[in-house]
Amino acid sequence: MSEDDLLTIINEHLPASTATVPSGDDCAVLSPVGDVAISTDILVEGVHFRTDWSTAEDVGWRCVMHNVADAAAMRARPMSLVIAMVIPQTVDTNWVAGFSRGLRQACDHVARETGPIAVDGGDMSRGPVIIAAGTVLGDLERREPVLRSGAEPGDVLIHTGNLGASAHGLSLLESGEGGPEADLFRRPVPPVGRALAVPAKAMMDVSDGLVRDARRIAVASGVSIDIDSELVAAAASAGATLQQALTGGEDHGFLAAVEPGSVPNEWSIIGRVSQGRGVTVDGTELDELGGWDHFTS
Repeated sequence: MSEDDLLTIINEHLPASTATVPSGDDCAVLSPVGDVAISTDILVEGVHFRTDWSTAEDVGWRCVMHNVADAAAMRARPMSLVIAMVIPQTVDTNWVAGFSRGLRQACDHVARETGPIAVDGGDMSRGPVIIAAGTVLGDLERREPVLRSGAEPGDVLIHTGNLGASAHGLSLLESGEGGPEADLFRRPVPPVGRALAVPAKAMMDVSDGLVRDARRIAVASGVSIDIDSELVAAAASAGATLQQALTGGEDHGFLAAVEPGSVPNEWSIIGRVSQGRGVTVDGTELDELGGWDHFTS
């Protein structure tokens, strides 16, 4: 099929755009209310997903959710996505249509929490494996961005989302079990609405593991963070082990530092911020940060 034929298949599944100029021209034109937060995330077949584990719809869903979590972590409402794809010659049009339906399903889910979000263009090419790269544009709507560098001694560390669920799901798939408990690996569900509402002083989404990402907040803020393993175990997703909750990645929940007494419903206290440097668990440094690093894991 030609590129135009593929675009026709893709576009029939995507949500309607609210852009001033929607996809179809050389550029889409958006009209945000405030500053725009921009981030990008990439999914590579054989690295982030396997087609025998994940459907095309699952991959489309993940492409959206990995990106919107980054925007929400800055307290920017996800408003638009641009998707670039590499499609091997062996992939048929049914897979491309399924991927597009997954984009739509995820966008509809996010829209129910935070308002309309559309896919406003992208690009495609032929290549050896499936690659889906998303770029999200988030509207800060006149809010100040929440950085990783705002945590202060005396703050509490809080989390919301399915902590450890993705690592638990991956372990099931690797053991050949799969089933519904693996769905949160295939389809993470970042609670973007909660991230936009929390009175966070510092925040980020948990994409590479709780301990690893908490260390990033500690380094950026110049503070020490101690994580309480009992509180983590209590907050962990059903079925997840403590190790999976501490070091598993790709849940895309949210980690934030807030003042004591400012913890919203559906967030759990899991640690404390103090003077010093680095991250400890129950007062002890871990030999391994766990989580994921593309170049050392």
